[in-house]
Amino acid sequence: MNELPIDPIQAIQSMLAPALGISAVGLLLLGLNNRYSIIINRLRLLNEERRKYIRFLQDHDHLEYADNIRFMSISNQSGELLMRSRLVRNAILSMQTAIALFVLTSVFIGANLFVAASAMKAAPLWIFVCAMVSVLAGILFAGREVHRSFRIVLLEAKADD
Repeated sequence: MNELPIDPIQAIQSMLAPALGISAVGLLLLGLNNRYSIIINRLRLLNEERRKYIRFLQDHDHLEYADNIRFMSISNQSGELLMRSRLVRNAILSMQTAIALFVLTSVFIGANLFVAASAMKAAPLWIFVCAMVSVLAGILFAGREVHRSFRIVLLEAKADD
């Protein structure tokens, strides 16, 4: 009878170890998706407000001073929000890549139980390291987005001065 080189319980535990990474990244993704949704909705609202000003300009040849300031503020905020949305998108894509790599790590751990090729022994470790690098990239993108988020508050405050 051909026996497995490792206890099946240990094999299952080893394959599930990357699931901790999946759970942690899943929580981060939940927050990032929420932030992404809020940024996109804010962009849509600003674009709608901008379109109203453009329609007004088509009927009239100028805006009042306060409306002109608001119109310019909308343009500045829209640019910043677009940049933030790119950063959050990149963070989300990095985190999703990490989840895929964590799953692939589990698959390779399982494959190592049945394939005796020495080249495959290190594969799960390298895939896991790539997953962690992807998590780090996602966190760095998210950190840059948080840092930039304050610029929009400054633009809004300066527009009211």
